[in-house]
Amino acid sequence: MISKKPVWASKVSPIRIRKLYSQDAIGIQDDDLVDEIGTSLYARVDSMLMVTSSNLGTALCIECRSEIPHTYSRDFLLQCPKCDWFMNFGEFNDSYKGKTLHGLGAISELKEFYQKYPAAKTYADKMRLIDYLIHTFHGGLEARPSRPTATNVIEGSNGEVANLIFTLSYGEGSVAAAEVLEEWLEKFNRSIHRKIDPVTGKRREGEK
Repeated sequence: MISKKPVWASKVSPIRIRKLYSQDAIGIQDDDLVDEIGTSLYARVDSMLMVTSSNLGTALCIECRSEIPHTYSRDFLLQCPKCDWFMNFGEFNDSYKGKTLHGLGAISELKEFYQKYPAAKTYADKMRLIDYLIHTFHGGLEARPSRPTATNVIEGSNGEVANLIFTLSYGEGSVAAAEVLEEWLEKFNRSIHRKIDPVTGKRREGEK
């Protein structure tokens, strides 16, 4: 039997994201950089899907991804039915506290990226998937205002991430579509982060 603690994937560097878009805007297709960012986002999304599944009542084995239903009791023993991994649920739950890995409300978007990214072979395919992921929102804002998925996958405060997305470069050479920014901004202004001005990354004047 193996009691191994999970290692959750880190958020992606905003500096690397900005560099990728700046190069893309002038037609420079950096295969190494798009791979670096894409695989890092893929790992982060994998961690988010695992945490979200556990929050919904089914933990996933960190070794083989087998499903392990649980009772939410801290004393419940997570024991994989297919391999030797096991862990106390309370310890497992504590391992992701404060890491903003909760993906409830964005499960379909996270799964779409997770399922499609391994099959992406070209720079353009990878870039479009990266662009799609960082412009999505929890819940799509149809039922109620929520938050940008980018805050789960990119390093920085809510304001810093909002400012990054708003100021990403687009140009004639871009594979990423500049039109997504208008849609993102409209949704952002209805989200729970709407008191933040993405132009500055700071709280809007007059907002408390």
